[in-house]
Amino acid sequence: MPKTIYTERDVEDLARRGVKEIAVTDEVYVTDVARERAEKLGIALRAPSAIAAPAPTPGALNVPRENAEQVIAQVKADVLAKLGSNVDAALIERIVRRVVSQVQS
Repeated sequence: MPKTIYTERDVEDLARRGVKEIAVTDEVYVTDVARERAEKLGIALRAPSAIAAPAPTPGALNVPRENAEQVIAQVKADVLAKLGSNVDAALIERIVRRVVSQVQS
């Protein structure tokens, strides 16, 4: 598998796009100059396990039943817009419905 190599220019581009962390794995190499630039720009270099999102707190997300259909439609539209037309819209809707049903009040 080819490695991803980040140079100083790559780090500057990432900073302009608002990236705050770079996952550094065996397949990712960051040049010394890029490491220095990342530090100056406030971009953290972390192992993937350190970047993992925290588990949601029970009750942190709550979708009122009367808003469920609106939330489902909006999330589905956002996911399809992000992933493009190569995904199964029905599958996305089933997944979103399952998640919303778990966070309904």
